[in-house]
Amino acid sequence: MSAEIRAIEEADHDKVVDLLTRRWTSPLQLLDGKMVDASRLPGFIAEENGEMVGLVTVIKRDEEWEILTLDSLKGQSGTGTLLLNAVIGDAVEHGIQRITVRTSNDNLDAFRFYQRRGFRLEGVNPGVIDEERKMKPEIPMTGEYGIPIHDEVLFARKI
Repeated sequence: MSAEIRAIEEADHDKVVDLLTRRWTSPLQLLDGKMVDASRLPGFIAEENGEMVGLVTVIKRDEEWEILTLDSLKGQSGTGTLLLNAVIGDAVEHGIQRITVRTSNDNLDAFRFYQRRGFRLEGVNPGVIDEERKMKPEIPMTGEYGIPIHDEVLFARKI
């Protein structure tokens, strides 16, 4: 069964906070040295049988949009792709021609996911996560596959 995708609504706030807390330790995410409440951003929810199985949150800027969080609770199910496609479709409707996403250097699954969907590696910001850890100590020292977490990696896609 494929998930149904819909825009986040105010009534979803508690569910969104819960998911972001489980997956990211908090809805508050550090971006360029500032805390951003991802639970208050626009985006899309994936549902199956009324249960949330995925979420994407987006920072909408005039020239480009940035995916702040993207979570599929059912790996390899196509849910992440459906959520990404919803963002791309919405961006196209609003005349946006570029989408970016940042991830940590340990997140090899995200590297694969985004590159397979047309995103290109655009830059590495060495030591950014080490600096963010000073403001948000719950950021782990070691991430996926036992890789130490230090750097932020930027991917972008023209649409």
